[in-house]
Amino acid sequence: LPRHSDHLPNLPPPTTMGGGGDSLQRLTATQNLMLGTASGIMTKCCNYPLLNWKNATQQGLPISFSPPVVYRGLFMACLNLGGTTAVQFWSVGVFQKLIAGKEKINSTQQITAAFCGGMMSGIPCSLWELTMIQQQRFGGSIIGAPQRIVAAHGISVLGRGTIMTMGRESLFTMAMLGATPVMQRELIERFKMDPSVGLAVGSLLGAFFSATVTHPMDTIKTCMQGDVEQKKYTNIRGTGASLVQENGVKGLFKGLSWRIALIATTFFLVNKFKEGLAPVMFPEPTEEKKK
Repeated sequence: LPRHSDHLPNLPPPTTMGGGGDSLQRLTATQNLMLGTASGIMTKCCNYPLLNWKNATQQGLPISFSPPVVYRGLFMACLNLGGTTAVQFWSVGVFQKLIAGKEKINSTQQITAAFCGGMMSGIPCSLWELTMIQQQRFGGSIIGAPQRIVAAHGISVLGRGTIMTMGRESLFTMAMLGATPVMQRELIERFKMDPSVGLAVGSLLGAFFSATVTHPMDTIKTCMQGDVEQKKYTNIRGTGASLVQENGVKGLFKGLSWRIALIATTFFLVNKFKEGLAPVMFPEPTEEKKK
């Protein structure tokens, strides 16, 4: 299933990243969910500055290295990480049932369901990211930031950037499901790569590819949500035109290197945290208890 495009690529099973595989395979679905949530939050605490710097670069703002500034919006980012993933899991499942019914789902139907599920997840994701970006720029609490902009611009401001977020999430999840298996197959069959390594590298390359093709939408969305006053960035068309006018087409790809770094570090950190947390959170029963 897909993951939120600014955070988690479609990660391979933990066994493909080395170590900890046996202990993770014995866990229940609920335990894996708890472990994944804890690992995701710990990862976000480590690489959140990359997300802050990506957003600043896209908006043409100076990059800060002051921890109190860099970590503004962290709590909202963690909620966004879990919330968007949960919505995607639920909505993709709903669309799979609507499309395939009780029949076995094929690749085309799976990609279509992912596209629709990703699009649906973009609705709450946009609101959460709007709050986070406003906190990154101006500070304020998780409640105070949206209250401030609603008081100044009306309730409709909460929908700013929603279309671009829906587009980004839908295309990212579709690209991940479409591109990743192809890359994995080529690495294993053509380059004779070890299957476990090929799956991991293919997933990572798939995430890089998906992030690149959706980055213009992410840049437009970020600029619109950072400038709710519309002093510089107005609507989708106006924001895109402004970015291209200033920097050419490459203006739409501002901050891509930070986004790639964010995905790469998330890819490895999540798995490392899972390996370390699994035996602590869910220790294996001793031989004495097993008897």
